[in-house]
Amino acid sequence: MAPATVAAGRRTLSPRELSAQLVLLPLAAAALLAVPFIGTPTFTATLLNEALIYAIWALSLDLLVGFTGLVSFGHAAGFGLATYAAGYFAREVSADILLTLAVAEGVVVAVALVAGFIATRVSGVAFAIISLAVCQVLFQIAVGWRSVTQGMDGLVGVPLPRLFGRAIAMGPAFYTLSAVLLVTSYLALRWLVGSPFGRTLAAIRSSELRAAAVGIDVRLHKWAAVVISWAVAGVAGTLFVFMKAGTTPMVLHWSESGNVLAMTIFGGLGTLLGPVAGAVAFVFLRDELTTHTQAWQFGFGLVFVLVVILFPNGLAGVAGRLWSRS
Repeated sequence: MAPATVAAGRRTLSPRELSAQLVLLPLAAAALLAVPFIGTPTFTATLLNEALIYAIWALSLDLLVGFTGLVSFGHAAGFGLATYAAGYFAREVSADILLTLAVAEGVVVAVALVAGFIATRVSGVAFAIISLAVCQVLFQIAVGWRSVTQGMDGLVGVPLPRLFGRAIAMGPAFYTLSAVLLVTSYLALRWLVGSPFGRTLAAIRSSELRAAAVGIDVRLHKWAAVVISWAVAGVAGTLFVFMKAGTTPMVLHWSESGNVLAMTIFGGLGTLLGPVAGAVAFVFLRDELTTHTQAWQFGFGLVFVLVVILFPNGLAGVAGRLWSRS
């Protein structure tokens, strides 16, 4: 394999890897879209649909952790906030998917601007703790604001999403919507991290001090990364509330932030495709483990630790090693 070069702390693709991506990625996207139409069992397709939604969420976190170096312990905030904004609007006003998504994104971005402004004043562990605190504040609001959220009973009765006046039924139609939004999110983030803005984030991840020394407004770029990350997480949250026909405060619990962080690390930080694989592995492993034990977190934890120890770059690193040997 041709040697890869290193720039801004990130490994660039060799010509062989680039050619492989140009061929394999469209094939993978086509295969993903075809899943519900090729006789896949309904239960399996439903699990995969949930995995696609989580994959969008994990992609959004990878922008922060893998490409900017900001570890968030409260990334359930954008996801959970979108479930409530989208669910309440769809139930009370309109279930049009485009309008609902726009409203949810508006709410998420507005809160992200404030939360990001506060959190990006610090870095490292302090950023992680502030992100956790923001998420827990939203959790307590969801529990206490019963007139809107119904507290721990959860927001229920969310109707099916509609597009151009027609309902998008659960099954192949909703799966296709989720797959299209996942592919769109991936392509948008792939373009973003390859842009000058993305290369600036890579420089910040490598060293904030050196980035500031060459004139980069570090705080402004980190703030923008937080807002964009929350916005992408909001897409996943909107799909999730429609799929589940409701939401509860538990989507804002710190444990959910831990789950999405585990998916991202499990798949491979700074790869985008890795978190997608990590989300799929998480959903299917959780389903398999819960059929055998109530302590499924323990089983997943063991698998997670083994993968991280044996393959520090996650599932993406495993795929990379197999490809390099072929």
